[in-house]
Parts: sequence; C-alpha cells; structure tokens
Amino acid sequence: MSRQPYISICIPAYAMGGQGAEFLLESFEHLLQQSFEDFEVIVSDQSDDDGVATICKAYIDRLDITRLDNRTGKRQVSGNTNNAMRHARGQVLKLLFQDDYLCERDALAQHADAFSTMNAKWVLCGSGVTRDGKTLENPMVPQLNPHLYLGKNTVSSSSVLSIRAGFGLEFDEQLIWLMDGEFYKRCYDQLGAPYILEDPLVANRLHDGQVSAGVSPQLRRAELAYVRQKHRADETLGNRIHYYKQVLKAR
Repeated sequence: MSRQPYISICIPAYAMGGQGAEFLLESFEHLLQQSFEDFEVIVSDQSDDDGVATICKAYIDRLDITRLDNRTGKRQVSGNTNNAMRHARGQVLKLLFQDDYLCERDALAQHADAFSTMNAKWVLCGSGVTRDGKTLENPMVPQLNPHLYLGKNTVSSSSVLSIRAGFGLEFDEQLIWLMDGEFYKRCYDQLGAPYILEDPLVANRLHDGQVSAGVSPQLRRAELAYVRQKHRADETLGNRIHYYKQVLKAR
C-alpha cells in the first residue's frame, strides 16, 4: 500500500443526467492545479453508465485516484458520501461534490494549514456559486446557527466541509435535503466550533440536475419531522418555532 496521504478528497459521483462525467473532469483539472499535492481522490460511483469510470481512468496517472463501484449501495448522496469517507486513508477528509470544484490554487494548502498548524478538528470554508463553471457569484462566509438542522443553511453544501479522520461521524442516510445541516449540528455537538476559512475556496455549481432541484415539499416535510424527532431532547423554543415555519413553507 502506498504512503498515507494527508488529505483525502471524498467525491460521491453518479451519472447526473449525463453531466456527471463532464463535471468530474472539470473538478479533476482544478485538483491538478493545487499547490498542495499530498492528497488522494476517492470517488464513490453510483452511475448507471461508464462515464465517471472513464474519466477516473483517464486521470489515474496524474492523480492518486481510487474509484469505488457503489452501484448496489443505497441510491442517494448521503450514503454514497459515507462510502467514499469509509475508504479514505488520509488524516483529513475533504468532501467535494462532483459538480463543485476548488476555485483557488491554495485551497488545499489553506485546509492543510488549518489542521496542522491550528489543530482544527473540522473546517468550513467560504464558497460561492457558479453557473458557467468560471465565474464565481454571491461569495459567502459560513456561519453556524441553531436552526441548521431544520433547513436554515447559512454554511453551504458539504463541499465546504473538511474533518479530521477518526471521529466516526457519518451522514444520516435517512436524509437528502437536510443531510448537510444535520451533520453540521452533530459535528458542533461532538467537536465544538469549526475553524473557519473565510476565503471563497469552493465553487458550488448551479444546474438543473443538482440534488436540491428535485426536493419535493413532501420530502421536506418528512425530513423536518425526522430531524425534529431525532434531536427532540435538545429542542429549544426557537427550534420549535423555526420547525413550524419550515413546515408551512413546505406546503
């Protein structure tokens, strides 16, 4: 087995209506430009075609890539993300959805410094959105709030998240829409406040095939009820009020 990398880039992948392989290729190109090179790439692939596999094979000589065929696993992003994380060898797990990418050359270097120098347990970085894969819009700095797990996401997608390996935290595989916010809550509860990298280091791509575009009101209501019950023991009055507001919005 090769030397343990410092960072594992964990990418849950699927066909994404035929766009998945194209987006993954663009993400790989950005990874090749990183100034920090001590990383591996773990791709958990739930595609029904060979597009993602073909891209991984094309980059195998330029990136340390492990592709996992996860076609028999639970067909949703939280389970696919967990599968990538379980197979990672790095000291730090950096999540990156396949349609997103690192938009600064020193993105991984900043993360590595936060973990090695600042002794961070988990890190959130700034982000923005892109429509064309080039221009970054609406940059935001992640902020925690007590209603994260109830759909008030002031952090962004899981692509802004990195966590030190070994804590045993995984995404709740009952969740799709609320998988990010509910995971952030458990990270905070178990590990304390994250280290924040304010620079927009991740580009979140907006497109018709993204998971959030297919979230129905019924799914929102079901997930809200589930996470409320899961975390009922520490529910505050503010949480309760926000829950009912979200339920009304999901009608």
